[in-house]
Amino acid sequence: MSSATTVELRLAASVKLLKLVSTLHLLPLAALPFAMQPGPAMWVLIAVFAGSWFWLRRHAAFGFGKTALVRLTWHADDSWTLHEASGVQHTASLRPDSTRHPSLLILRYALKGGGTRTRVLAGDEADAESLRRLRLRLSVWQPPP
Repeated sequence: MSSATTVELRLAASVKLLKLVSTLHLLPLAALPFAMQPGPAMWVLIAVFAGSWFWLRRHAAFGFGKTALVRLTWHADDSWTLHEASGVQHTASLRPDSTRHPSLLILRYALKGGGTRTRVLAGDEADAESLRRLRLRLSVWQPPP
């Protein structure tokens, strides 16, 4: 497959990432009674974990909310068109600090008008063929100098 192929993904919110975020918050909470004495410090930690979970559980990077990226188009010239759930469209470029792992993609974009957007993909957001094409093109992608 040529690296000059256009790749388009229509994305849904990630239930897999929501479960992961919840688990990563519940496990430390469950361990707290065994790790420290009950008291104000424990309640502060419980509040911190709860606040973190409330903030992350509906985060746009996981596909929730009006600013979530719901459609990504990677054009043959290496430019991207990003579509938010609110209908706003951006032209962007993929940042070199994006991360590719066999079970997780963290796509970070620099918007042409300034600013950044991030979308995390765990595999349950789009059809398998589109994700395969994206991973294949990412494997040969070289960031611009």
